[in-house]
Amino acid sequence: MGRDVVENLEQSIRLVVQEVIKNLDLQAFPAGAPGAATSQGHGIFADIDSAIAAAKIAHQELMQLPLETRKAMIQNMRQTILENNERLSKKAMEETGLGRWQSKMIKHRLVALKSPGVEDLEPVSYTDDHGLTLVERAPYGVIGSITPTTNPSSTVVNNSIGMIAAGNAVVFNPHPGAKEVSCLTISLLNDAIVKAGGPRNLLSATPKPTIESAQA
Repeated sequence: MGRDVVENLEQSIRLVVQEVIKNLDLQAFPAGAPGAATSQGHGIFADIDSAIAAAKIAHQELMQLPLETRKAMIQNMRQTILENNERLSKKAMEETGLGRWQSKMIKHRLVALKSPGVEDLEPVSYTDDHGLTLVERAPYGVIGSITPTTNPSSTVVNNSIGMIAAGNAVVFNPHPGAKEVSCLTISLLNDAIVKAGGPRNLLSATPKPTIESAQA
């Protein structure tokens, strides 16, 4: 089977997969459903249900965007964390009372530069006498992430980059002892996503996390 034929088949299958995911999302959560009305800005919502609702809408919008836009989003997210490294590091130490802010700067830089991005999404195709098989990774949709009080902001960064690169939206339920720095990190990353042409509220959270909100 010629290379051009294989590439055309891969593209056709990719479009079919994207359309199926889009239709599943629309059936599960129609556009225009409630959620955004209770936003406190930058992906932070008064309650966890509104955060989840907004993330579902954001995921629908993400599925309509090309991979190049997602690459730009990830690059902006990395750069934003590097630019706000000291601010986030000091905030994390002050709020949690744990560790040294200088050490947290090292961790922020590590996750900003080394968290897996879209480069890990290369499709794999197999051909033989029986035909063609294309293996291509598909997103889960909306992922829930419960983050700790130890290294809270760097955990948010790592989860956000990896999960968004894979085509997902993320709803965070941060540890109550690190809620302020976690929400600040989420807000900064959301701004970076929007500046790159991505959807609002792709990352979301509530400023008053509880055990109940984690179980929602």
